[in-house]
Order: sequence, then C-alpha cells, then structure tokens
Amino acid sequence: MSTASAANGRLIPPSKVGTITFSQRDVPGRLAIATGNPVMGFLGGPGFPEDPTDLGPLVPLPGGWRELFEFFAGVGIKQVEFAGYGQNAANPGGTASYPTDGNAAGRAAYLDYAGRLRGFLDEFGLEAIGNHGFVPSTWNGPNSPGGVMSAADELRLRTELEFAAILGMPYMGTGGDPTNAGNRNIEPWTIAGEKWTALNQLSVGEYGIQMYTHNHSPAYHFLQDGPMVTVTEDRVTGAPIAPTQVRAESGKRLMQHYLDTTDPSLVVVEMDIFWAHVAQHQWRWRYDENGDRVEDIFDPLAQVARQTKRYALYHAKDGDRTTQPPGVGNGYDMVPFGDPRSDIDFARFFRKQGAKGFHNPNYEQDNAPGGTADPGQSLRFTHISAANMNGLRG
Repeated sequence: MSTASAANGRLIPPSKVGTITFSQRDVPGRLAIATGNPVMGFLGGPGFPEDPTDLGPLVPLPGGWRELFEFFAGVGIKQVEFAGYGQNAANPGGTASYPTDGNAAGRAAYLDYAGRLRGFLDEFGLEAIGNHGFVPSTWNGPNSPGGVMSAADELRLRTELEFAAILGMPYMGTGGDPTNAGNRNIEPWTIAGEKWTALNQLSVGEYGIQMYTHNHSPAYHFLQDGPMVTVTEDRVTGAPIAPTQVRAESGKRLMQHYLDTTDPSLVVVEMDIFWAHVAQHQWRWRYDENGDRVEDIFDPLAQVARQTKRYALYHAKDGDRTTQPPGVGNGYDMVPFGDPRSDIDFARFFRKQGAKGFHNPNYEQDNAPGGTADPGQSLRFTHISAANMNGLRG
C-alpha cells in the first residue's frame, strides 16, 4: 500500500481519521501522568514515525482518557470509537459503569460520567463516532417468541443510547455480528434483520442514533439457502470425500442477506477491512444446487461499492499476507496501518468505494499493546497509523 502523494489528493478527510480504543486498550486503565505515578516507556524520537525504530528516550506515558485524547489530537486523530468506557478510577474524570441492578442513582452517576468524557473530547476537538457496547440479548426481534425485550434490557438500552447522545455519537454499535455467524442457515439471518430494523426504529426515532453491527470473516461466508444436496468433494482441497448431505449455497453471503432484509434508510454496518480480506482468503468455494464445488471469491471492495452508504464505518486494520494457501488459516497477520509489509490496497479501496467523504475509518490493531515489555507500543503504532491515514493519497 502506498501513501505517496498523487494528483487526486487525500483519500481520508482530516475530520474522518479515527481509531477504536481497543487498539490502545492498555492506556485507559493505567495511571495518568497527572497522578504523579505514570508508567514509563518509549513514544518515539525525532525521526519517528518515519523511522519506526527511533524509539527516543524513556518518558512518562499517557494514561486515562484525558491524556489519551490529548495524544490522539497530537498525532492527527479526530474520531474516537470506544471499546468500553471505563478507566482507572484515580485518573482525571474518575469512572463509572452501568449499575447491574439498573438503579436510578447508579444510572445518574453513569450519565454524569458520560458528561465528563464529553468534556475531554471537546477539550481536544475530538468526535465520538461510535462504540462497541451493549445490545439486548433477551430479544430476537418483533416476530420472535415473546415479541418484546425484557424491562431490564430496555432500560439498559435506553440508558446506553442516552450515554451515546451525551457523547455526541451519530452511531452506536456492537463488536459482534447481528446473529451467530456459525449458523449459516437463512432463517436466523432473516430474524436478525427484523431485530436490527426494530432496534434502529427506536434508536433513530427517539435518539437520532443509528445502531450498527461489526463483522469479521465468518459473516462473509456463504448463506446456506438452498436445498439439501449430496457432495463428494472437500470444500477447500477438492479431494474426494464420502458422500455427505449439506444445504446448498446460492452464492449469497450472510451479511448481504442481512443488508437485504434491513431498512437501508435506518440500518448501517461496520466492515473490518482486514477480516473482509481474510474472508476472501477463506471462503472461496461453495456447494451449488447440484452439489458441485464452485469457486466463488469474495471481493471486499465490490461488496462496499455496490451499496456504499450501508457501510458507514470501517475498521481500517492492515495486514501482511502470509504464505498460507487459500482456505487455510487467516492468510494475513495484523500490522500498523500503512506498514511497508502491508498487502491490503487501502489506496484503491478508498479511491473506489464511492460516496467520497462519507465513511468513517477507524484504525484498529488487535496486537498493538506491547504489555509490560513495551508499554508505549500501542501509542507508537497509533502514531504511525494516524500519519499514514492522513498521508493516504490517490
């Protein structure tokens, strides 16, 4: 992936350069510099981030939300997707969580905490773009048994929506699929579409917030939407196998069925671009209505481009291609965004996705934290990634 300048200018507007705080999940829980007892580590020297090996001197590391947001602003990040709201209680702003019993005093304290987080965001000119948080699990949609969610879940959902509204979020999400991606039958995915349309009718209608799901590679496997057929070839290798009964696949992917069964004016999703490329590596063959093994390779860019405004958010997670053969393993290892080892063409992706300036890409790297051996690593990787997102041209 090249971040070199080109005539067409920036591919990610400055106001859309974001990150999900799962990448920096070690930072909120450690003591802030302001407490007088910070963790020491390396944030990079004068040649950093152009030279990622220039670690610089040992320095106090930011801790807690306020100092993390200050760091984000300093490296060119403007949008924040939360992966949990808690921090070390000794840090500026303290902490609070949703009370397990839903009591009024606990909910009020939780919402007061949202106001303090909003103050930190505003102080450094940042926007809360979304989160990975609560979605009611006691309810599968308006046509499911019972037809309504539990009173406790509805109270929690409304409180979380109010928390998100205080933060100024246009979107509120979850880190999971709309339903169990291990079940590829068509029926649960249809029900999931009904559930998420109903959730968005509430969230958009009453709070002005769109609720979204997130997806990894299983969500782009083939929907099992055909008749039962007998197959005699291994899906991945094509080697002969004993005759086996499976449900045939038309070629439609799970997430596409979900998109087709939800209201496009209400329901958006978040694509993890790394995991979409893993899906391209993994889910390359299907069994058709005759039981024949058919190659049918997933194209993440085409998936977005034909319905681009359904993909309001991304995880801009980069990957280095492994030597694993197609269908084996993940096919990619995670690296900082724009790393020279990258084999995901983000310049092409953002150039051809359509609706320029609409999408909200958030840098993510699951393996960014360096633990006690290198506690500054997640922040250095964030700096590298933010520089490359801001420098992406095409």
